[in-house]
Amino acid sequence: MFRSFSISIIVLLFTYGISYSDFPIGIYGVDNAEDIAIVKKAGFNCIQTYKSDPAIIKKLAAEAKNQDIKLLIYPYNIINSKYEKEADNYPILAWYLYDEPDIWKVSREKLTSLDEKSKKIFPNHKTAFVIGQGKTETPYYDIADILMVDWYPIPHLALESFGQNIALAKQGLKIIGRDNTPLWAVIQMFDWKEYKQHRSDDNRIGRFPSKDEIRFMSYDAVFNGATGLFYFIYTSRGIPLPKSKPEQWKDIVDIIQEISFTSDVFDKGIEIQNIIDIEKPLKAKSFDYQGTKYIFLINPTSKFQSMPAIFFKSNFDLIYETDINLKKTISNGKSNFPPYHVFVFKYIK
Repeated sequence: MFRSFSISIIVLLFTYGISYSDFPIGIYGVDNAEDIAIVKKAGFNCIQTYKSDPAIIKKLAAEAKNQDIKLLIYPYNIINSKYEKEADNYPILAWYLYDEPDIWKVSREKLTSLDEKSKKIFPNHKTAFVIGQGKTETPYYDIADILMVDWYPIPHLALESFGQNIALAKQGLKIIGRDNTPLWAVIQMFDWKEYKQHRSDDNRIGRFPSKDEIRFMSYDAVFNGATGLFYFIYTSRGIPLPKSKPEQWKDIVDIIQEISFTSDVFDKGIEIQNIIDIEKPLKAKSFDYQGTKYIFLINPTSKFQSMPAIFFKSNFDLIYETDINLKKTISNGKSNFPPYHVFVFKYIK
C-alpha cells in the first residue's frame, strides 16, 4: 500500500537547505578499510568493528580519517602496545568497552574498571557499551559516557518492543539523574537464522527485516529517546551486504540517506509544541529547524489507525512520497494510517 521511497538526498539538500548532521549514524562489523568508502557513500558517519588487532585498527583509522568517519572500537589490545600513543589521534567516536554485559553477566565492578582504565589512557575520548535490553538486572546506567541498546525483535517479538526497550533505558538514565547521557539505539539489520539460538531443538527461526521495519525502528528509537542510531550488521555470513544481499543493501541505503537528512532536524532543530493535538496511539514530534517547522508522525502499533486528515491539506508538505491511490482515498475522507509507519511533513504557513 505504501512505498518507502526516499527522494534523492541531493534534491532534499538543495531544496530544503539542510546539511548532514553530527548525529551518529553508524554500522557494525566494518572490518576492512576498503569498505569504509562504501558505507560513507551510503550515508553512515561512523563504524564499529569487532577486530582488535592494533595493526588492523591502524589501517581502519587511517582510512576513516580520510573518509571523515568516526570509529567505535575496543581499546584493550591497543593499550600498552606500540600503537597506544598514536591511537590518541585516531578519529574515535568512543571506545567500545563491552558487548552486552547484561547477557554475559559481567559485574558492575569489572565494567567500571574497564571504563576507568580506558579513560586513564585516553582522557580525551568517550567510552560506550551496549546492553541487550533496556532494563537490566545489574544497574549499569552510571558507567561510561554513552549507553547503547541492542534489541532485535524480528521475527520473534512485537516490533514496538524495540522502542519500548529504548524508553526503558532512557528511564533508567533519568532515575539516576543522567538524562543528558547519549543513548544510541542499535537496529536489527540481519537474519536471526545466521546466529545461534538458544532452542532445545536447534531449529533456527528468522528472516531479514523489511525496509519498512528498519525504517520504523529508526524513527521509533528517536521517539523514545535515542540520540544516535547504529545498524547491526554490515555482513551476512561474513560477506558484505552490497555483495551478499544487494537488494537489501539498496533498501538500507535509501533509509540511511533519509535519516541523514531528517536527523539534522531532530538533532539540531528545536522541539516545539505540536501544531495540532494527536490522539493516541499515534505520536507526533514537531521541530523548528532554521525557521521551518517539521512534523514527524508515527503509528507504533500493529493495527491501522485513523489518519488525521489535516496532514493532507495544502499547508502540510509530505517530504517522502506515498502511494498516489492512498492519497486519493484520504482526500475522499477514508483515511487509514498503516501499522508501524512514519510520515515526515514540512509545515507551510
